[in-house]
Amino acid sequence: MPPLDTGLTAHTLRVVDPLIDRAEPTPAAYPNVGAFLRAVREHRGASLADLAAATRIRKAYLVAIEASDYAALPPRPFAIGYVRAYANALEADGDAAAERYKLEAPNTSEPLRAPIGVRHEAVERRPLILAVVVVVVVAVIGWNIVQRALTVERDQAPPAPPAASVIAEAAEPQGPIALGAPTPPPSEQTTPVPYVTPGLNGQAPGAPSSSAHGAGIPTPPSTPGLAAMAPVLFTPKGTVYGSDAAGPAVMLQARKPAALIIRGPAGEVYFARQLAAGEAYRAPIGQKLTAEVTDPAGFSVYINNQLRGALLVQKTLLDKVAVEIVNHSPAE
Repeated sequence: MPPLDTGLTAHTLRVVDPLIDRAEPTPAAYPNVGAFLRAVREHRGASLADLAAATRIRKAYLVAIEASDYAALPPRPFAIGYVRAYANALEADGDAAAERYKLEAPNTSEPLRAPIGVRHEAVERRPLILAVVVVVVVAVIGWNIVQRALTVERDQAPPAPPAASVIAEAAEPQGPIALGAPTPPPSEQTTPVPYVTPGLNGQAPGAPSSSAHGAGIPTPPSTPGLAAMAPVLFTPKGTVYGSDAAGPAVMLQARKPAALIIRGPAGEVYFARQLAAGEAYRAPIGQKLTAEVTDPAGFSVYINNQLRGALLVQKTLLDKVAVEIVNHSPAE
């Protein structure tokens, strides 16, 4: 029996799914990008754990994005990348989500850009540079003027007297030896035992024994360069160095601390010492001895124990002094 022809019949089966009927979330319907992404995730039925595994972003960062807790996110470049990756994982527009995040969380550390079309006048630096150059030039000119003034003043100042070295060699004195005015003897002191210089003893080494009389020293009628005064005899006021032999001698007594060097005919040093005030040196006449001192005015000269004045030069030939002074016998 053939089947019953009932004609064309269309049967339609409709399955109603409430999730499919729900409308897709739109960004404009939500106040911020985090709320929009949370709505999309819930619409897709995905969990935060699933999205954390898919994007390899920590779940705490995803929670912070949805809650708009931007302070809990890492630095700005990473946070922008996390928002973009989160939106892409939900099949949303990642670039649009990233741009919206930038607007909601602006970067306050970057300087504001100048608006387009506004012309900014640059700070004029030429006057400042010119002022600095002028100050430098004036300072250099002033320094040179001060240095030149100091140089001229130093050149015009009288030269300081050269310091005499007690050990420096000096040329032999030329011409007659002048003596200063007589000076009073130093203050009283205890008289020590006279000091005898080894090798002198009234005669220089290698020199023939002679005296002022035997050397033919003339006796001038007067003492040149000395004022007439009452005889002042030598009185020991300290240690007496030099020769203790009898005979004509030149006595150099220090009026104040001063250095004294006694040299022989060939320049050999017989005596070198810093004498204290009152100390003296006795040099026999006729031995061609030379006295070198640092301060000529600091020594009194006695010939045969009689005061004759003070030295005037730093280097004195003692025999020449005796030639120009009356050769008296030792005073009483």
